[in-house]
Amino acid sequence: MVFFAAFFHVLIFALCVGAVVAVALSVLIFIPLTVYNIPYILWLGNEQTMGRYKEKNVKKIFKTTKDATRVYSAWLHHRKPVL
Repeated sequence: MVFFAAFFHVLIFALCVGAVVAVALSVLIFIPLTVYNIPYILWLGNEQTMGRYKEKNVKKIFKTTKDATRVYSAWLHHRKPVL
């Protein structure tokens, strides 16, 4: 009986540690990605209201980040963005 009680406590501890690690990783990854993508999303919305880049939709965060990097690179090099 003592074995099951100890096993139960270890199981609960492992689940709590796993939950804390999952939340920490999601915060460390998705909050910076969101902050990085905000200027791109605002720029894309502005461009779409002017009739450009109508086919671009913000759907997946990693694809959006890839497109944002292309736009930021074009801005730094003073070129027109190619999406």
